[in-house]
Amino acid sequence: REKLRLTPVSVILILLGFTTSTTFMLWMNCNQELGTLYGLLDPSRAQSFYSIGIVIALFVNAALLRRGIQPVKILIVYPLAALVSLGAIFFVQKPVMVLAGGLLIGFFGAGGVLALVVAVANEMFPKHRGVITSIVMIASSVANYAMVSLAGLLTRIGGANGPRLVLLLNMAVTLVGILLALYLNACQKRAGAQE
Repeated sequence: REKLRLTPVSVILILLGFTTSTTFMLWMNCNQELGTLYGLLDPSRAQSFYSIGIVIALFVNAALLRRGIQPVKILIVYPLAALVSLGAIFFVQKPVMVLAGGLLIGFFGAGGVLALVVAVANEMFPKHRGVITSIVMIASSVANYAMVSLAGLLTRIGGANGPRLVLLLNMAVTLVGILLALYLNACQKRAGAQE
């Protein structure tokens, strides 16, 4: 059997598995501390808003895909919206921003974005669906361990301001994901033009 070769596109897809997971994992692990820091009386409500955002996104994504929107386009727009949301939460230090942020990060960061990365990977590597899916999901697992550990370190170093440092880290990784998705989109366009 032909083996999967690591190409720039496959590496980008693997890295997208890492970055898209990081966006929502870091939020899940710091939103309650951030809520406390911003004066939210019941920080656990942020998690409820996050869950609502995920559910809404699943329905919206299904509708978008049925209308023929390419998943790679969503991989640009959703992380970009998540980045803007994270920036707003960082600069507007109000309790309501943690709740709104929970909803927006749930929608744009967690609502099926990783599944869309897997869908694009399967489309681009149809002969190696199982292998590429496994590698992307391993990258997601590595993100879970590595970035949550780094967030814990930032929280210890930053003290009371630690959750805001985690927001900055999240913004940086999400920005990298947007740049990767833009490059992936360009690769897909080139491949389509050559066919």
